[in-house]
Amino acid sequence: MCKKILVFLMAFVLVSGMVPLVQAGAEEPTTIRVVWWGGQSRHDVTVQAINRFMEEHPDIKVEYEFSDFSSYYSKLATQVAGGLAPDVITIGYTMIVQYATNGILENLKPYVESGALDTTNISEATLAGGNVNGTLYAVPCGTNVPVLMYRNDILEQAGLTMPIAPTESEYAELQRKVLAATGRTNGSSTDWENGMRTIVRSYGLNLYNDDGTGLGFDDPSYIVYMWERYLREIEEGVKLGVGEGTATSAFDSYVNDVWAGSHFSNEISGYQSGSNCELSLSVLPAMDDGTVPSSYTKPTMYWAISSDSKKKEAALTFINWVTHDTDCYDIVGLDRGVPIASDVRDYLLPDLSDTDKKVFAIMNYVAEEGHSTPIMKPDVAAHGEINTLFGSYFEEVQYGLVTDLTAHAQAFMDEANALIQKSITAE
Repeated sequence: MCKKILVFLMAFVLVSGMVPLVQAGAEEPTTIRVVWWGGQSRHDVTVQAINRFMEEHPDIKVEYEFSDFSSYYSKLATQVAGGLAPDVITIGYTMIVQYATNGILENLKPYVESGALDTTNISEATLAGGNVNGTLYAVPCGTNVPVLMYRNDILEQAGLTMPIAPTESEYAELQRKVLAATGRTNGSSTDWENGMRTIVRSYGLNLYNDDGTGLGFDDPSYIVYMWERYLREIEEGVKLGVGEGTATSAFDSYVNDVWAGSHFSNEISGYQSGSNCELSLSVLPAMDDGTVPSSYTKPTMYWAISSDSKKKEAALTFINWVTHDTDCYDIVGLDRGVPIASDVRDYLLPDLSDTDKKVFAIMNYVAEEGHSTPIMKPDVAAHGEINTLFGSYFEEVQYGLVTDLTAHAQAFMDEANALIQKSITAE
């Protein structure tokens, strides 16, 4: 009986010209995996953008993973080590050398030459930010600048204003006046990444030397200056000590604890929505006796392709879309910084929100001649380890366990240089 029914159905299809619902040889969409880090607002808009991409590219399916920054690289390292690297990887400026030199990232230069990677309307200088040793390994997601993010309403309460480019002494005086008038503290940078880089760049130096074989300075006084500034700010009460904050998140810190802090310009949207506070931007305070501007424009993060990916064509299609398509930017805005393609910037300009106008304004200021210096080369492969090491040394300073700051700084520098040499030997 069943056989008769089957024969009847086959005959009906042949006579009527009906096409079977499932055709032999029909191709399934190519599936790629994309990973990134960020806060909830970034996750939300990125997922929306990915859904739009898949609507416009039904032949590509995107599976995605995201996490906060603190756990991102540990998860990524585990995936890479297990042979499960994502097809499209978000990578930061501090890690690009390590991932490129270890063979994890695909060389993108051939795709630029063939036209498979679309670089139209992108300046060579911007694209060069993804170069390691002369080879392009990643495409900047956007550009931003290190900034001081602050609550102008707190300053207005105290009858004060913030210069767009304050000096260290001007900022120190503002901190004292704000504390006296409002009881508010600050959260200025005491880290290796922004704090120390801003200090040494003021004197034409960098965290690392140009050939990547060691630190970019040999005088511990730069580090000592930052630690002494921190201790002075704690003593004056303009900075919260260890455990004194009431905030349960970085965003929440602006609600009750601090009125200013060190960030990157693209973070303002997340901090405003997370804290429900109106925030303003200036460049990071410059050293009073600095010889050159410490400000610079920087790729926020990069899109890169795993060298092990079997779906590189689809991965390139995705990167081209998130770089050039205005449909993408209608959703994500400036979350990952100011777009690198000039035509996309022109498209966004007329309808910028008040928040985005602040980002464009600070970017335009820094881009003016005499307000910045060229970006440094990508950090050494050992940067992550050195960043952690610096945190350990600084923690001892925070807890009052160091009697000789100069010797303590020199010990850190010696250990940091050893880590750099060790990473070079391992390559």
